[in-house]
Amino acid sequence: MTSPAVRNVVATIAGIVVAVTVVFVIEGIGHALFPPPPGLDLAAAEDRERLMELIPTGAKVAVVAGWFLGALAGACTAIAASRRVLMAWIVGLAIALAGVWTTQMFPHPDWMLASAAVLPLVAVLVAKRLMAARIVAA
Repeated sequence: MTSPAVRNVVATIAGIVVAVTVVFVIEGIGHALFPPPPGLDLAAAEDRERLMELIPTGAKVAVVAGWFLGALAGACTAIAASRRVLMAWIVGLAIALAGVWTTQMFPHPDWMLASAAVLPLVAVLVAKRLMAARIVAA
């Protein structure tokens, strides 16, 4: 890719794809290890309200870990492909916004809402440090 603009767009898209994939894998592992109680009907409004009370803490932690690790992997991918940190920030912000949006679908504990907003951005800072050798000055 010779055009920096095209490289940056592709890097950002690749970072988001990697991030979402990692989030799904980590959340899937968490749901497999800590399945929701039998008989829970997510279509029923009253069950959605009770959902967070019934889901094991381990499953909640897996979701939060997925947000962090997904953003980390996606940010590293974006930096590796673009050699710029801005693309990583876009990936981290996308995951943070998706996490906050998810927490609004039904009531989540406050610590999960805070984690959804903050951890993906912390992951970008970690990625920046891990990928420092790949970053070129703007």
